[in-house]
Parts: sequence; structure tokens; C-alpha cells
Amino acid sequence: YESDWALDRAALDRLDALGWQSPIPASFFEPEQIVMKAEGPLNAVAMGVGETHRVMLNVYVTFLRLTQGSLEVQHIKGPVGIAHIGTLIADRGLIWMLFFLGLISVNLAVVNFLPLPIVDGGQFLMLLYEQIRGKPVPIPVQNAVMTAGLLLIASVFLVVTFNDIRALLGG
Repeated sequence: YESDWALDRAALDRLDALGWQSPIPASFFEPEQIVMKAEGPLNAVAMGVGETHRVMLNVYVTFLRLTQGSLEVQHIKGPVGIAHIGTLIADRGLIWMLFFLGLISVNLAVVNFLPLPIVDGGQFLMLLYEQIRGKPVPIPVQNAVMTAGLLLIASVFLVVTFNDIRALLGG
């Protein structure tokens, strides 16, 4: 597992404003690569479940940080950014690509179960409401909630796609 990250110019400026400078240049450090190897199939499954759990928690933490404002929307990747990163990861080989596809799959599973009206998590809430009340949510309310959810997801899609394209063009 290798993690490449960098601070953008605005984040570096905020750090500089704090008045602390590292005595060691960032170029001094090599990227860290951690190899995880299982000792048999059962251990491999356990490692996979543990890694999936870690990734799921990170997705929830990312949403929490977005709502708290400690993570900026510019750092979230949409379809264009994911495709760009996918091409970079594909150059590293099949194992890296499979890991990346697994990350995407886990991310989509988490997003799909969020309590947003248009995804499965929202459908679950509607069914829960129906179970508790003994009758379904009125159709006009369902339509309004679905429309609001669709508009929310479309807005997020447009913002992250715009940011991805701007980042690829050097903006």
C-alpha cells in the first residue's frame, strides 16, 4: 500500500502563516510503501474484511469532515478525477488496479446506503417509515423527496466534475 499526498498552495500558505517551517525539505522523504501479505486464504479474507472496514470508516469520516468544513470540496474527486487517477494507477500494474477498483466499490456501497432520498439508504428510510406508520409515505411527498435528492446529487456531480476538469487543466 502506497500513499501519495501533497498539500495544495492554499494549505501551504496557511501552514506558512503559522510561522513554523520544517528544517527538513519534503523532498528528503521517499513515499512509504507497505506490503501486506497474508499467511493463507483465511488470513487473506480477514485482512480483506479489515481493509474494507477501514476504507468504509474513512468514507464516513470524509463526509463528516466535509460537513464540518475541515475538508474542502475541491479535494473530492468526481468521475473525471477518478478516471484520471485510474489511468495513473493502471500504470502501476494489475494489483494496484484491483485495489483501486475495490476502493471505488466500497465507496459506492457507502454512498449508496447514505440516507439520501434517491439512493438505497433513502429507500430504506421510506420502508422504515411505512413499517412504523403502517402506510406508505404519500406519493406527493415521495416525489418531492426524490426530486430534492436528485437535485442534491446532480449538484454535487456538477461541482466535483467542474473541479476535476479545472484541476486537470491546471486551474
